[in-house]
Amino acid sequence: MDPLTLGVMWRAMVALTNDAGVVLRRTAYSEAVREGRDFSVGLFDRHGRMIVQGDFSPGHLGSMPSAVENFLRFYQADELRPGDCLVLNDPWMGSGHLPDFFMLTPCFVDDMIVGYAVNCTHMIDVGGAAPGSQQVEDINDQFQEGLRLWPTRVWSAGEPNHEVLRIIEANVRIPDKLLGDLMAMRNCNRIVEQRLAQLIGKYGMARYDEACDEVLDRSEAATRAALATMPDGTYRAVDHFDDYGPGTDPLRIEVAVTVDGDSVTIDFTGSSPQTASGINAVLTYVRAFCYYTVKCVTSGGSVPQNGGCLRPITFVAEPGSVVNAQPPVGVGARAIMQQRFVDVLMQAFAEVMPERVIAPSSHWANPNLGGHDPRTGRPFVHYDIVIGGFGGRAHSDGMEATPSAFNIDGIPVEVNENAYPVRVERLELIPDSAGAGRNRGGHGIRKDVTMLGENMTFSNLTDRQRFAPPGILGGQPGEVGRTVLHSADGSAEPVVLGSKGTYQLRHGDRVSTWLSGGGGYGDPLDREPERVAADVAAGLLSVEKAARAYGVVVNDAGVVDVEATRAAREELDIERRGARR
Repeated sequence: MDPLTLGVMWRAMVALTNDAGVVLRRTAYSEAVREGRDFSVGLFDRHGRMIVQGDFSPGHLGSMPSAVENFLRFYQADELRPGDCLVLNDPWMGSGHLPDFFMLTPCFVDDMIVGYAVNCTHMIDVGGAAPGSQQVEDINDQFQEGLRLWPTRVWSAGEPNHEVLRIIEANVRIPDKLLGDLMAMRNCNRIVEQRLAQLIGKYGMARYDEACDEVLDRSEAATRAALATMPDGTYRAVDHFDDYGPGTDPLRIEVAVTVDGDSVTIDFTGSSPQTASGINAVLTYVRAFCYYTVKCVTSGGSVPQNGGCLRPITFVAEPGSVVNAQPPVGVGARAIMQQRFVDVLMQAFAEVMPERVIAPSSHWANPNLGGHDPRTGRPFVHYDIVIGGFGGRAHSDGMEATPSAFNIDGIPVEVNENAYPVRVERLELIPDSAGAGRNRGGHGIRKDVTMLGENMTFSNLTDRQRFAPPGILGGQPGEVGRTVLHSADGSAEPVVLGSKGTYQLRHGDRVSTWLSGGGGYGDPLDREPERVAADVAAGLLSVEKAARAYGVVVNDAGVVDVEATRAAREELDIERRGARR
């Protein structure tokens, strides 16, 4: 196929998924979708192959091939009609937990299916043991986590299936937002269908089929060519989750990455067994973040991600492990696990592709709060997102308040305060939290929220409060985070909460979330003193840590003592070389 035509068609297909995502966001009811961008969109051809995906979250996008395979296992193509919309949220068919609803819409041209529009949207509540449906502790199986749907026709020939919608409405805490988001998902897929019909009308079905084949084959070839530049070998790393609930042991994540010619095998043998909690990951979800990480260290943004990019990657994960959990274990809190899969893979790839990796990043928090809103007299579920920052990189420091493993946004303070009975008292960077390095990590974030509802249940969901994000290639770890509860009347001492506990809160209680800092990249003694001084002047780095971690002697105004710095760095270098021996 001539490259000009292919390029125009390829970019048009990418654009239609991104444009459809804009429609989903603008018509959604929940703040998680409208403000947090917790959704994804993809286009599959009539054979069920992922041709393009929008610029959205890897956890959803990498799981879409599994969801489409299961949709088409339950519904044959000749059973589908224009205007049909199928929905599923089964964890093992989709992205690993019940709040993620996938919707598939067949795209028709002249009474023939030409492809499938697919999107995945995180619902703020699907029932279960706690508001937000992501409780960790006291979860023995997935039946405690909420409503589960196998592939189900929710719209039939354009008409809503009211019986199914009533079942959904009766089983969730905030039905108007879930049903509203379902309608936004339908809007999204309708845009994909319309734009795809225009594209095929312009170029013809034969040319479109040819373009789909070319997209997949060229993407596979580009990924294989990038893998072939890596030295063959096996590269290993180990990292940990703090726990899987209050009083529990750490969870080990072990990976061996084997590069063999133009293919790669990712083996999680040695990872911890699955748990009796909501912290478990299904293989489709783990694979999604493996796809993402391989993409980062190979072709990067030069080739849009699609099914062809996935072909050179194979997986090994023992069934019954925490990275290949088997039903019916709980999986509701699996979202908080995603960052660790990327962190441990980046550490393994650092051995072979040091210029393409980032150090382990600051963790994030996804607290869920539910109760009664005294302003409206109605129940509420507050889904929040607190995002830390990148680890250090080969050519720059880690970014702050930016996710390194997913494409969602922090929900603005003003939106949260308007929509929910909460007041945000503080949202700021944490000084001295970044891991030191030639390029330092991003700083941790502190967010203090006063809860103004009644009869409230709070599910904390975060990590890196015991195991700091490590540095790589000589970089130092970031500082660990913590979650602190301050009582409403100030009569009790502040209490440090478990990173994955569920708690009953009173009106006026304040929860302070401190996120870890990202790990550093490279030897801190190689960082230019001027960059250290700039962080001191900005209030992000103390004079004491500047001397201790970087060997830079600087005053509060950011003025470097050049001679004292030279002597301090020589002394630190001697100490560190002695420690390594």
